[in-house]
Amino acid sequence: MADEAKGAEGVEERVKSLEEALSLEKAKNEVLMEQVLKSENTLAEKDLEGFADVIPNEDRAFWRGQLLENRENATGILSRMRERVTPAPAAKAEAAHAAPAAPAAAAPKPLHNRETAPRPASAAGAPATSPADKAAKIRNRAQEIARRDGCSFTVAFRCAEHEFGEVR
Repeated sequence: MADEAKGAEGVEERVKSLEEALSLEKAKNEVLMEQVLKSENTLAEKDLEGFADVIPNEDRAFWRGQLLENRENATGILSRMRERVTPAPAAKAEAAHAAPAAPAAAAPKPLHNRETAPRPASAAGAPATSPADKAAKIRNRAQEIARRDGCSFTVAFRCAEHEFGEVR
């Protein structure tokens, strides 16, 4: 029995020493995690400052989160955004050589201007003369007649044709 008591004490001492070692490693791990988080925050802030020309102030919090979550993809997207905002130096040089006489302050031509677009004949008040317009008017009148009189659409269509003088 004395051997069993010695064995139990040995196990308890071993468990106690392992618990102490575990708590020491946990403390080391917490310190390392704090350092990693601090480094990530510093790196994210540095990246935000580096892309300040692309990121508006109201979007800084979003992009900070994106940089912390997946830095590689976020920096790739921000780089592409920067390229779209500022053309490459080679493209600038080509544009300068290709059109030196173009005025820099010229307003861009709109893609479509409704003011100068031709007006359709039916919108200008002219009578609709195309067969599609006549057919649409006959169909609409036939629907009105069918609803009003409670007859079939075929009968109503024939009545509408008589009203428009399109009897065959």
